[in-house]
Amino acid sequence: MSKERNTADAYRKAALAGDAKAMNNLGVCYTRGYGVKENLPLAFKWYMEAAQQGDTYGCFNVAESYYYGHGVEQDIRKAFEWYLLAAEKGDTQSQVNVANAYYLGEGVEKDHLKAYVWYREAAFRGHLQSQKNVAAAYWNGDGVERDVEECAFWYELAAQQGDPQAQFATAWLHLSGSVSQPNPQKAKKWLYRATLQSYQPAIEYCKEHHLLGY
Repeated sequence: MSKERNTADAYRKAALAGDAKAMNNLGVCYTRGYGVKENLPLAFKWYMEAAQQGDTYGCFNVAESYYYGHGVEQDIRKAFEWYLLAAEKGDTQSQVNVANAYYLGEGVEKDHLKAYVWYREAAFRGHLQSQKNVAAAYWNGDGVERDVEECAFWYELAAQQGDPQAQFATAWLHLSGSVSQPNPQKAKKWLYRATLQSYQPAIEYCKEHHLLGY
């Protein structure tokens, strides 16, 4: 406990001296009860201090506080505003949250084009679910013009991260001839990897089409 207390004290000293990162870290201490007694209103105060100085994580934590009503009255619209600030500073999770908000119309007017744009930002940063969301947007023409080649590109990126759904989707796009230049060898590779993870749709597809020994 003495180590935790010393850490919190160090953050407090730096925060009082104007260090924005220390302000955010002190807020985390109060949120988690790390070296100090848990105090969500005080955590929110320090998050806001950090955010007002432009700290990215401070903006994110202010948004989280508003979204969940931790230490402050719940306000989804204010949560969105702070997520947007953090997203514009490059925070990946905030970009995902902004995309979700636009997609669902949560705290902001529903706009699937803007949702696509922010999913794409997160996808470029390697966020797996966002890569699949971008792929689905291109397949369905949801917020963006339908483009099967782009769909295949983003599903394969997600497949490379080991996601069995994306692996099967990549395989199916090639085996079904949906892409302009189908590659059966590539398709079987991804189909095999999906079945190795016991992804049931891939297994059922193999059984139906007598592939990979099924």
